[in-house]
Amino acid sequence: MRSGEVLMLGDINIDTVWPVDKLPGAGHDAYVQSVKVGLGGAVLNTAIVLDRLGQPAAMLSCMGQDLWAAQALELLRQTGVNPDYIRVRPELASGLIFLAVTPDGERTMFSFRGANTHLEPQDLPAQAFEQASILHISGYSLLEAPQRDAAWRAVELAKVNGAAISLDTGLEPALLTHAELCRLIEMTDICVTGPKEMRELYGAATPEEAIAKLQSLGVRLAAIKLGEGGSLVADQTGSVFCPAFSVEVVDTTGAGDSFSAGLLFGWTHSLSLPASAVLASALGALATTVYGAGLALLGREAVLAFLKAKRADIPPDLHAGFEEVIALLEKI
Repeated sequence: MRSGEVLMLGDINIDTVWPVDKLPGAGHDAYVQSVKVGLGGAVLNTAIVLDRLGQPAAMLSCMGQDLWAAQALELLRQTGVNPDYIRVRPELASGLIFLAVTPDGERTMFSFRGANTHLEPQDLPAQAFEQASILHISGYSLLEAPQRDAAWRAVELAKVNGAAISLDTGLEPALLTHAELCRLIEMTDICVTGPKEMRELYGAATPEEAIAKLQSLGVRLAAIKLGEGGSLVADQTGSVFCPAFSVEVVDTTGAGDSFSAGLLFGWTHSLSLPASAVLASALGALATTVYGAGLALLGREAVLAFLKAKRADIPPDLHAGFEEVIALLEKI
């Protein structure tokens, strides 16, 4: 596998996380004891986790030049994620997300995507793709032009330069941009999705049917996220079911993005399928133990300590993959 940057095409947002006892009905109020403000955006969350694992990552995004952008860039500079390919549009407002989180850890999002949707094909520097290992795309990038056009241009550049193409579908894109998403899936090497998405896109009734469908379309590494039910991951060597790790869930924001980071890290470091599945599952579980995403998400040291503490919980068929992950993380 190529060892260059993972290019992340998707949104950069400021997330405001509001823990509420329950969602209020129309016309009623909800009160919170604290509010957390931080970085967000699906692929940016994935990029931050990759960076904290030691894998270089860069953003292909568009931002405004307002207070939210200033705060986002200040926070981004606290990471090693490469911001050089971010397009700034002073006349636009930056992305802003309101997340209401209930005690069960479930989050309800209200999204203003703002400048994110204004990334244009000409904003993508061709040289960024020359040594890139993977282009990772958020399905939300297909919802609106010109960001949608930029995503397709990025796919062209990735193919010309031999970079793998990765997609995290998202549920809303599966509901709103069915044909575009199916077209992109057929071009991907790595696809991370869920059972609802696969049922909507292809009528797949089970995770096994979903995996089989993705593989029939040429996907080389396919993953079905099952939440508390674990995950099913497959490549040309076979398939692996990884049960979810038991944790105290406070907020599910960023869990799927962290899971994707584990698979992308496994790809760039030639991990076996069981090892990649264990790492992705552990990172996804860890993300649910903190409020918010972005800089709150955890990396190498935390996942290494977590896995060592969970050694007794690893199923026998995943023991070898577990030890493989431990050995790699200790060496980095």
